[in-house]
Order: sequence, then C-alpha cells, then structure tokens
Amino acid sequence: MVHHEACFWLLLKRLEEKDRFVWPDSSAGVVALDVERLHWLLEGVDIAALGRHPKRNYARVS
Repeated sequence: MVHHEACFWLLLKRLEEKDRFVWPDSSAGVVALDVERLHWLLEGVDIAALGRHPKRNYARVS
C-alpha cells in the first residue's frame, strides 16, 4: 500500500497454489526496493540471490 498526496494505492497479485514470493532478508527491519527490484520480486525472482558481476581489471597489451 502506498500513500500519494490525497490517495492510497494498493497492488495485489495472486499466486498459484504452490507459488510464493521470495522476500529479501529483513534483518534491518525495513527493506527498501527500487521500482526495478519490485518488479523482479513480483515476477518471482529471488533478489537476495542476485549479485553484481565481479570487478575486472584489464591490462593494456599494446
């Protein structure tokens, strides 16, 4: 549920019988999501398992 100016907005998504949302670890108490990660969560992606690509260091050859 989101409050915006003078209204509330509620989003509801129904899951199938054995489906479930994989919610990120909330040891901090509050989980902040950007729009992209919210969409991933609603699509069933485990966002806790996602990670950044490792940083690569390249050397100049020529």
